[in-house]
Amino acid sequence: MSAHPSPTASSLAACERALRAGLDPRDATLRAHEPLAAHTTLRIGGPADLFVAARTRDAVARALAVAHDTGVPALVLGGGSNLLVSDAGWRGVVVQVACDRLDFGAGWCEAEAGVGLLDLIHACRDRALSALEFAAGVPGGLGGAVAGNAGCYGKAIGEFVLAAELCGPDGGGRRTVPAEFLEFGYRDSRLKRDPHVLLAVRLRVTPAPRADIQAEIDLRLADRRAKHPDWRVEPTAGSYFKNLPPETPGGRRVPAGQLLDRLDCRGLRVGDALVFPRHANILVNAGRATAQEMLTLAEVLRARARRGFGVELEPEVLFVGERPHLLPHPELG
Repeated sequence: MSAHPSPTASSLAACERALRAGLDPRDATLRAHEPLAAHTTLRIGGPADLFVAARTRDAVARALAVAHDTGVPALVLGGGSNLLVSDAGWRGVVVQVACDRLDFGAGWCEAEAGVGLLDLIHACRDRALSALEFAAGVPGGLGGAVAGNAGCYGKAIGEFVLAAELCGPDGGGRRTVPAEFLEFGYRDSRLKRDPHVLLAVRLRVTPAPRADIQAEIDLRLADRRAKHPDWRVEPTAGSYFKNLPPETPGGRRVPAGQLLDRLDCRGLRVGDALVFPRHANILVNAGRATAQEMLTLAEVLRARARRGFGVELEPEVLFVGERPHLLPHPELG
């Protein structure tokens, strides 16, 4: 996401006044100059001019409406995974979708977009309902997972979506749409292209023995512990690049990590940005990495893939804010 024109001091001041007047403190928290590194799983990102943690759907819509009316750029944030934020932060207001209510009915669960994925999986398990246990251990929240159609082990979250509640980027136009509206694709949905904000999702759930659900959760968590970093200890955004298209029609996608392994990429480092030693498609913050270091390391990997296999790796991680120049590196022209 490219940087928006910086808001003026007067528009920011007007936005802050309107947010303080229009948001119920029981439903939302407003802070100025909030470090976004504290709200991303990579632990990278400079400050937001204004930061709203919105704990209800109405608060999300109201905060977006205020930003629109005062002409201040708004960034919608969920669990902060799959996201790399500029070292310069965000010039404008960040609206964090922190609403996490769950409701259950016959064959469905309605979850607000701010619920953590593992919290949702456990809530379904506790009711002996099977749905997203394949995604146990995937960092972040439900909203980002749906927007990016997160998937693993041959499944994707879009397969379970029945309907979604959306609003526009100005907070208006709230409506419920069927799953088809979201146009799910590989690590993609309409939410990445059209300016809609996800508020809640209705998911298909299926009754199953609780022990079987827990067994799959344990299996997926153990597999991730063996191959992936614990994002709470070794900050990461998850897989950095999308897997490549199948080599033959109808075949399986070629894992980007497999290709990067053949190029001897594990352990490559630029500053504190590091390719995880056990998975070549995962970049971690090994200390105090900057967005500039992470972008430079990612470009080194892309350059190797280009030279070695003639392929163009496409980032799965979304960059937001002012993009810095890459650091000098011997592998980059």
